[in-house]
Amino acid sequence: MDQIIGEREAEQDAIERVKKEYDIAVFQKEQGDPVIFAVQSEESADQIQQNGILSKLELVPRVAAMRRNPSASRVKRLPCMADINRVETRRIRAVSAGEGDCESSLARRLLPGALAYQNLLQVPLCFVDSDSAASMADFFERFGFHYIYDRPCYDLNPETISADMMERAAAGETVSLDGPNITLQMAAQEDLLALAHFVNARLCRQYRFFPIRSAAYYERMQETLQNNGGNLFQIMEDGVRKGCFAYAGYSSEHISEVVFDKEADRERYLVTRESGKLAVMARIVNLSAMLKHISGTGKITVAIRLTDPVIAENDGLFLWYIDTAGSRMERVEQSGDKGEADASMRPEITTTIGAFTAFIFDYIQLKQNAKFDSIYLAGPAWMNEID
Repeated sequence: MDQIIGEREAEQDAIERVKKEYDIAVFQKEQGDPVIFAVQSEESADQIQQNGILSKLELVPRVAAMRRNPSASRVKRLPCMADINRVETRRIRAVSAGEGDCESSLARRLLPGALAYQNLLQVPLCFVDSDSAASMADFFERFGFHYIYDRPCYDLNPETISADMMERAAAGETVSLDGPNITLQMAAQEDLLALAHFVNARLCRQYRFFPIRSAAYYERMQETLQNNGGNLFQIMEDGVRKGCFAYAGYSSEHISEVVFDKEADRERYLVTRESGKLAVMARIVNLSAMLKHISGTGKITVAIRLTDPVIAENDGLFLWYIDTAGSRMERVEQSGDKGEADASMRPEITTTIGAFTAFIFDYIQLKQNAKFDSIYLAGPAWMNEID
């Protein structure tokens, strides 16, 4: 109880500091709910009114799984949920602006304020959903975001699942497919907890980072899908789940949340239209909170210069100390008449916070040598958000 009270007090303190420093409104109904950062007209300064908000940004808390290092494969078994750390992250779900107000409010106040709020709470990572990333990628890149995940695009395989089968399953029917006792059905309310366990177990075998699924998450997803003409489906064989997928009939990217026990089953029912489409952007927020999850095969030291356009604590020349338990960075004091570092401390790598984030998630390479190959990275990642 004391921990919960302390966390709530820390959130309120962070909200008040950000409101004052960035001159914005910050709203949260209950702890754990999305936090809304808004620029409002003077007439609606004390409450959220749809016609009084000039610009807003919505920040959603998400608990993610990050696999502990070293990999469980070294103990000759598949990775499982016992091998992961639960990490608090935030997702920018909705960004909107009044006419002519996007650049000024979002750039000067809302996004920097949202990042400052997360940094105060020691949130390691913030990511942007695919809709916002696609439409505002250049804008987010200016604030240190970088793509970390390309999402495959799928279509139904018409030879195994027809449109008629989908309609019947969405209506509640258990539809026979192409094998003995193999069926397609809508994920019912009573299936969602087991479905979440299935998805988490399969994802942690293949990926080192993913947002954790729960029954409550799938309940929200199902509601969103159904409100837009879609649904969440699962394929079963003799009562055993073979895989699942979300069908969003309203969207050109109409199939997502694709998780199968075996790749051969996925290929049997879904056709890959595009192997990887730019989908999710992210950036490290609190560097110390993130680096404690990154370790190596032994003791490694890297001199690195980071540039961060928003968070001053992440900007500068650092020594990155890595060992088998985790890692940390220490800022290198500047010397010399012009503020340049001593020659012995010249960085091995100079990069942006966004590119460093992409490197940490195994999306890009910064340098290829034995030292960097000895770092256990947090990727590859798997990201799919529909709520």
